[in-house]
Amino acid sequence: MDFFLGIRLPRDFEETCERYRRAFKAPKTVTHITLVPPFSWDEPKEKLKELLDSTLGKTPSFRVAGSGLGSFGTRVLFVNVDLTPELLALHEGATEALRQAGVVVDTRPYNPHITLATRLDAKTFAKYKAELGDFSPEYSFTCSHLSLFHFTPEKRWHEWYRVALK
Repeated sequence: MDFFLGIRLPRDFEETCERYRRAFKAPKTVTHITLVPPFSWDEPKEKLKELLDSTLGKTPSFRVAGSGLGSFGTRVLFVNVDLTPELLALHEGATEALRQAGVVVDTRPYNPHITLATRLDAKTFAKYKAELGDFSPEYSFTCSHLSLFHFTPEKRWHEWYRVALK
């Protein structure tokens, strides 16, 4: 079974980002900040839930903030997320817990962001960037839980479980 760990946004900011995502035909996964990219889990789902609760549930809530827009070349447009020591520690703790459980995890450097558009060609990138105009979000919120998303048989990511932080 495939899963990923993410951080949900406050509803008003999620709705703002989602309007752009729909206009830009982004994947239909709810707007989020990926903490751990998709991974396979072969044990019962309850064991994954227990692993996450026992290793990440001890993490104190923390602030997530960011401002402005960024991109990965001309393929992806996103909202910037500040890589704070707390966010990096949570990412590293989650990937290490999964790795110790035998999960193969992505080893690329962690670059948190909120995807607005993806899989773009240069022409579409320029068009969407122009449509963003003066959109320059600035946000801050308390992250008090993580969302575990599961890839369903209908080929959609669905929030399956929430890991509460302290």
